[in-house]
Amino acid sequence: MMSRDRITQFGQGSIGKATHEGIGDIVAGGKFASDPELRSTALENLLLAIDALRNHLDDHDQAEVNKAVEQLRPDSTAVELRQPLGKIAGIATVVGDVGVPVINAIKELLSLFSSS
Repeated sequence: MMSRDRITQFGQGSIGKATHEGIGDIVAGGKFASDPELRSTALENLLLAIDALRNHLDDHDQAEVNKAVEQLRPDSTAVELRQPLGKIAGIATVVGDVGVPVINAIKELLSLFSSS
C-alpha cells in the first residue's frame, strides 16, 4: 500500500515532513543536536548552583528543591525536565539575588535543548 501524503510548506525554515525511526533526535535546518556530554556538564553546573542555594532556603523550599532534583537525570528530555526545572526556577527567583546562579544554570541547560 502506498502512502500519498500531501505536504504544503510555508515560511522560512520549513523542512517538510519529518519522520522519526525512534533513534536519536530529528535535526533540521542546519542545527546540530547537542552533545550529551555538554548536557551532563550543564546539569552538573546546575546541581552545584543548587547546592550553594540550599543554605538560603527554609525547610519547605529545601524539601521542594530536593524532590525536583531527584527528577533530574543526564539523559532526561526537555519535556521531562520542564516540571522539575520550573519548580527550582520558581524557588530560585523568589529568594532573590542568591538564586541568580541557579537561574543562569537552568538557562544554560535549556539552551542545549533548543538547538536540537
